[in-house]
Amino acid sequence: MFSALLRHPVKLIIGVVVALFVAYEISVRFFAYTADAYVMSDIIVISAEVEGPVSRLAVQNNQAVPAGQLLFEIEKTPYQLKVEQTQAAVQQAQADLELAKDEVKSARAGVSSAQAVLTNAQAQLGRVKSLSTEGFSPEAALDVATRDVATATANVLTAQAALDVSSRRVAVVGATITAAQADLAKAQYDFSKTTVAAPEPGRIAPFTIRQGDYLRPGTEVLAVVTDRRPRVVANIPERHLARIRSGQRVWLTLGSDPWVVHYGRVSGIAAGVSRSPDNPQVVPYVEPTTDWVRLPRRFPIEITLDDWPAGLGLFNGADARALIWF
Repeated sequence: MFSALLRHPVKLIIGVVVALFVAYEISVRFFAYTADAYVMSDIIVISAEVEGPVSRLAVQNNQAVPAGQLLFEIEKTPYQLKVEQTQAAVQQAQADLELAKDEVKSARAGVSSAQAVLTNAQAQLGRVKSLSTEGFSPEAALDVATRDVATATANVLTAQAALDVSSRRVAVVGATITAAQADLAKAQYDFSKTTVAAPEPGRIAPFTIRQGDYLRPGTEVLAVVTDRRPRVVANIPERHLARIRSGQRVWLTLGSDPWVVHYGRVSGIAAGVSRSPDNPQVVPYVEPTTDWVRLPRRFPIEITLDDWPAGLGLFNGADARALIWF
């Protein structure tokens, strides 16, 4: 039979292709393999929160840094001046508040004084009316006493109005102090952001920012590659998704450690991918074409190694290969 196939090479080739296809279709029921995988860990992108020129760069490319290590500084002078300016505004507002409180005290004393004069005028008017009724006081004296009461009443109203104005001024100055304190807090916050430190230990990825470069809020300056959550991300064809579960055993090889098999487990399965690179990159986009070949949709699968190889180091983006057993 084999010699007969050799006499018909076309049939032999077709048979081999069919056999390989059947074997592949059977194998995908038991495992998924991909060479489209890479090493990944958490990367912290450090951006400027305030604008200004870089006055100091305290790290170099690929440098290992502990948490709290100074990374870079933005020119502090304008922010220091803003802090001093807002501090002066707070002090001025507090002085205005003390002055306004003194004015309230003065206005209250004025009300008390005017009220005392009114009370005396009313008593005098009562005596004049009594004498006038008995015929011992002329009409002119009654008119003067009546006028004095009216004048004293007006003075009381004026003093009370002045007290109300002073009290409202205290409230206005209090609001001014609150606003000035908020400005001061904002100025102090901005000043604190001129010094940027590493939030976590890691290594500094190569960066292009140099001393003197002008930064604006949101400008990405550098990145800290941490050792947190080391993992392999494997892009798996969609035909395998129905059989992939968290916790499944995975065999891996790493491009930075060739010919050594490592073991891990599936720790995360992407819920979706973007269909177009033009869409907002809230979900990952996996390129479906390689040159002219249209590949099936692939979904990122996160794989956590049982133990990261001691002394191997962590190289984000390094190639890997993964074989997932169902």
